[in-house]
Amino acid sequence: MPHDTRPLSLPGFLILITTAVGLMLALVLALDAAARRTGGLELGKGIPMLQHVDRAGTLDIADVAALPATAFTPVAGPLNEGYTHDVYWLQVALPPPGAAPRWLEIRPTYLDRITLYEFDGQAWQARSSGDTIPMAERLRVRQPLFRLAESGGTRYLRIQTSSAMQLHGTVWQEAELLAWLARQEWAAGLYVGICLMLVVFMGASALAFRSRSLGALTALSATTLAHTTALRGYAQLWLPEGLDLWGSDMLSAGTFVLVATLAWQTRELLTRGTAWRRTDRVLAALGMLALAGVASVPLGRYNAWAWTASIIAWLVNILGTGVAAANLRRHGASAERVLVCVPYAVHTVAGTHLAAYFLGLAHARYEAGVLWQIEAFFFYTLITVAAATGLMQKYRASALAQKQLLAELAHSEQVLEERVLQRTSELLQAQNALHAALHSEREMRQEQRHFFDMVNHEFRTPLAVVDSAATEQQAFPGPEIAPQVERATQIRRACRRLMALVDNCLLSDRLDAQAFKPQWRDVPLTDIVDAAAELVQWSRRHHLRLDTTQAPAYWHCDPTLVRIALSNLVDNAVKHAQPGEITLSAHSPAPGLLALAVSDQGPGLPPEAARHIFERYERGARAGQASGYGLGLWVARRIARLHGGDVQATPSAQGGTCFTLTLASGGAV
Repeated sequence: MPHDTRPLSLPGFLILITTAVGLMLALVLALDAAARRTGGLELGKGIPMLQHVDRAGTLDIADVAALPATAFTPVAGPLNEGYTHDVYWLQVALPPPGAAPRWLEIRPTYLDRITLYEFDGQAWQARSSGDTIPMAERLRVRQPLFRLAESGGTRYLRIQTSSAMQLHGTVWQEAELLAWLARQEWAAGLYVGICLMLVVFMGASALAFRSRSLGALTALSATTLAHTTALRGYAQLWLPEGLDLWGSDMLSAGTFVLVATLAWQTRELLTRGTAWRRTDRVLAALGMLALAGVASVPLGRYNAWAWTASIIAWLVNILGTGVAAANLRRHGASAERVLVCVPYAVHTVAGTHLAAYFLGLAHARYEAGVLWQIEAFFFYTLITVAAATGLMQKYRASALAQKQLLAELAHSEQVLEERVLQRTSELLQAQNALHAALHSEREMRQEQRHFFDMVNHEFRTPLAVVDSAATEQQAFPGPEIAPQVERATQIRRACRRLMALVDNCLLSDRLDAQAFKPQWRDVPLTDIVDAAAELVQWSRRHHLRLDTTQAPAYWHCDPTLVRIALSNLVDNAVKHAQPGEITLSAHSPAPGLLALAVSDQGPGLPPEAARHIFERYERGARAGQASGYGLGLWVARRIARLHGGDVQATPSAQGGTCFTLTLASGGAV
C-alpha cells in the first residue's frame, strides 16, 4: 500500500506532543474566558462565601448559625474538595436586592442534596434540591435552582453528596437567568445532536465494514452520550415520576461503565492481536476493575470507590498514548497513526487535569463536566477520522491486491485444471482400493460368522454328550462313589465353562448387530439365581451364601441374557477370588429396579483396574492366574444396559470385590 512510512524523528514526536498539549491548554483557556463572561454574581468571587466542614454530619441550621466567625474559612472561587463523606456548610452574605427577583443557580447538577436556609425574621426556612430530590419537590429544571427571598443578609447552604464535592453558585437577576438558561440549553441540544449523529454514523460504519475497532468506538461514544445526559441532569428530568431518582444511580454506574468501555476501545484500536500482548492484558485488567466498581453503587460505597474511575481512565489514556507514540516511532508517521496519537495525547493531558480536579487537587473557574464534554467530542471526532482514514487505506490496498489476485487467478486456473485431472485419477485409484477393502471386510465378516457357526456346531454337540454321561455317572455311581462324584462334578463344571465361553463369543457378535432385541417375559427369579449358584456349589475352594429374601418372585426380562450375565459375574468370582465365601444376593433398591450382587472375600480389585475391567478382551491384572478371554464382564455390562441398568464393581465388606448387576423393568410381578 503506497503511503509514507518514514520513521518519526524525535523532534517531530516532540512537536506532535507539544501540539496536543497546546490544543488542550487553548481549550482550558477558552473555557476560563467563557466563565469570566457568564454574568451574574458568583459565590466566592462577587459574593463572599465562607465554609465550615461538618465531619460528623450532625449539625443542624441552629447549631451552624450559632458558630463563631472563627469556625468558618473563606472560599475564594468555586468549592472543590474531591470525594469526601463530610457535610459542607457555606455561609453567603447577599447584598440588598434590586427591583427584579433574584435566583440562586447551583452547578454541577449531580450533587446529591443542596439545602438553602433563609431567615424570615422568625425562623430558618429550608428548601432542598439535588439529584436525590424527586422532581415533584423541586423546580422542574436540570440545575438546582432557588428563588431568593426579597431581602439581603446571610444565607446558609448545606451540601452533602456521594460524588465529588464541588459547587459553582451564581446569583442571577431573573431576566439574565432566563437568557443564560436559553443559551445553555441551545448549546447542550446542539452538542447532543452532533454526538448522536456521530454515534449513528460510527455504528453504521461498524456494521458495514464489520470493524471491531469501529464497533468499540461506537459503544464508547454511545456510553459517553448516555453518561453526558445523566451528568447534565437530563436523565432525572426525562425519567417518569417515581423513577426520576434512578438518574443519580445511572450517573454513578455510568462513570465506571464509561471507563471500562474506554479500556475496551483502546484495546480494539491499538493492542488486540498485535505485539502489545502485555499492554493488552493490562488494559483488559483495568477494564474489568472498572466494571467491578459498578458494584459500589448498590452497595452504597460509590463515594469511597469513585476516585478509582478517574485513576483508571488516566492510566488507560497513558497506555494508549504510549502505544500510539511507539507505533509512530516504529512504523512511520502515516495519517492514521498521527490522527490516533494526537487525541490520545490530548486525552491524557485532559485526563490528568480532570483527575486532579475531581480528586480535589486542582481548582478552576469553569465546571469540569463542560471540559470533559468538549474534550471527549474532540477525542471521538479525531479517532473517527483516523478510523475512516485507515479504512480508506485498507480499501486502496484491497483494490491493488484485487488486481494482483486477478492476474494470479488466470495463471492458477490452468494449474488447477491440471491438479483436478491428477486428483481425479488419484480418487479413482482410491475408490478402487476402497471397494477392494470393503470386499475384503465382507469376506472377513463372513468368515467370522462361519467360525462362530462352527464353534456352535462342533463344540456344543460333544459337550452335550459329555455332560449327559457325567450326569448319568453322577446319578448311578460305581462302588467308589466319592471319586466318581467328584470327577463327574469336575466334568460338568468344565462343560459349563466351555458352554459359557461359547455363549459369550456368540452373544458378543449378536450384541453388535443393530437388529438384536431382547426377548422379554416374566420369569421366576429362582431360575436365574439357581443356575448361577451352581457354579459356586461345584467349586471345591468356595462355599455359597444365598440371600434372595428381599427380592421379588418374578422379574420381567430376557431370562437367557440375564442368566448369562449373572453366571459371568459368579464365574469371575470363582476363578479369581480367594478360597472362602461367595455371596449371591438379590433385592429391589427402588420400584422398578432389581439388584443382583456377587461379592467375595478377596483379594479385591486394584483401583486402576476398575476403570478398564469392563472393556472387551480386558482380562485384568491377574489374567495370567486364570483362564478367560476378557468377554464375560463386557457381555454382562452390555446385557445390563440393554435392560436399562448397569454393572458396577465396588469393594466388598469382606475385603474383596462386589459386582452389582442392576436391571430395570416395567415392574415386578
